Amino acid sequence: MTTLSRRRYTQIRSILVQLPERGAPRASTVSKMLHERKHRALLLYLLLLTCWPWLEERRNPLEGSIWIRALTSKSGLTWTPSTLSRTWAELADLGLVELPKKEGRLRRPRPRREDGAAGYDVPGGRRDRYNAYFSLPDEFWTDGLFAKLSLPALVMLLVIAKETNSKKTKEVWLPYEHMPEWYGISAKSAQKGITELLAERLLKRRPDVRPAPLSPTGSTTHMYYSLTGVYGHTSRAARRKKAASARAEREAQRALDATPESQETS
Repeated sequence: MTTLSRRRYTQIRSILVQLPERGAPRASTVSKMLHERKHRALLLYLLLLTCWPWLEERRNPLEGSIWIRALTSKSGLTWTPSTLSRTWAELADLGLVELPKKEGRLRRPRPRREDGAAGYDVPGGRRDRYNAYFSLPDEFWTDGLFAKLSLPALVMLLVIAKETNSKKTKEVWLPYEHMPEWYGISAKSAQKGITELLAERLLKRRPDVRPAPLSPTGSTTHMYYSLTGVYGHTSRAARRKKAASARAEREAQRALDATPESQETS
């Protein structure tokens, strides 16, 4: 499934994690899924986004057994035909997928935009706030991380990946007391998720001690977080750059193949 997408990562709009309008509520999809304990729904939606670049053009929809096999692991959630069907219905209720009429005996679920407010198209190539995206490496699936992480840890992985996506931002300050205001995530859930990511060595933290004359100790500590390995800023940026180069080469080759000179030669 990941090989067919070719990028080696999934493009995920930042609005899955946080709405962009300052001065307005910022909580978005992951907050709602966390509060409603929609762990399966979040995983299935992420896998649908991963597959959509090729799945959209596929002649036939995927069998339910293929989705189940892809999401099943010894250490992860249990998936059955009934849980898969129920999870698709939950995503439809959240406005995150469309469930058209069956094609024969199968449905072709189509994703909607990550905030559920519009139809879906690939976000790459646009820079406005509703199309800004971050990347999730394919190793999330191929190494089985999707089956290891609890829902709070998965949510915090997405939050930190989103916040460390720009060229200049390799780490992020995440004070627990601001998590409800910034992301609609409770301090307790944020702390639980970060603790788990640290234990899995997916995350490292850097304390930054600053003067605070009015505090009891005269200083305060800001804790900065960054992802490690293939999830780290440098690795994800390199992968996006390589994918962009490969895409440019394919487009150049298609343009060359379309020229009259090329057609005459062939």
